[in-house]
Amino acid sequence: MPKRKKRKKIEHGAFSKLASFTSSAIKDYKHNQKLKQQQLEKDLKKQEFSKLSLEKKELRAKEDNFRKQEEKLQIKFENLKLKERELELKDNELKTKENSLKEKELNLKFKGEEQKNKESDLKKKEKDLQIKSEEQNRKDVDLKVREDEQRQKELKESRRKRREQKLRDEKEQEKRNLEALKLKEWEEKFDREQKAREEQEKLKEEKLRMRESNRRSNDADYSENSEEVTKQLEALDVENSSKN
Repeated sequence: MPKRKKRKKIEHGAFSKLASFTSSAIKDYKHNQKLKQQQLEKDLKKQEFSKLSLEKKELRAKEDNFRKQEEKLQIKFENLKLKERELELKDNELKTKENSLKEKELNLKFKGEEQKNKESDLKKKEKDLQIKSEEQNRKDVDLKVREDEQRQKELKESRRKRREQKLRDEKEQEKRNLEALKLKEWEEKFDREQKAREEQEKLKEEKLRMRESNRRSNDADYSENSEEVTKQLEALDVENSSKN
């Protein structure tokens, strides 16, 4: 009997040890699984964070590219506005030249008509004088030769004086016309110079504004675009100088 009890105690102790070992192994297994789960979650979070970082970088790259494209378009738009301004200035210059030519043509036409009227008046006066002279001759046909000669001398003298007076009047009129023409040319020159100064001031303001805009630009194409705009502004200066 005592032996059986001892055997039972030994089996119970072995079973307890086995149960304790199994429980410890299960705990270790669960602990290891928990650690693996935590490590897996950390890896997943790292992957998600890396993916988010990559997406943010791609988004920032797209935003930078969009901003650069937008700045390029803005510079192109400014260049187009400048070219439109140049075309407008050229069109205004052509209109001014056309108006000047029209005025000159009208003046020439007016002077031609005025000259024709003067010639017609002179012919009419000469005809009237001739008629009067013939009438006077018929009346004085019976007068003495001396009186006729005296009359002829007086008539010739009168004609000479009229011709001289006519020449003096024509010279005076030409002098007035020349003075009026000089005054008009001076006024036109003054208007052109004034307009040129105003246009030059506008171009200076446009150049300053464009240079300020280019200075604030931060994209990689800044130097190339700035050089192109500078060339265009220099071309404008050359063209404006040639106009003046």
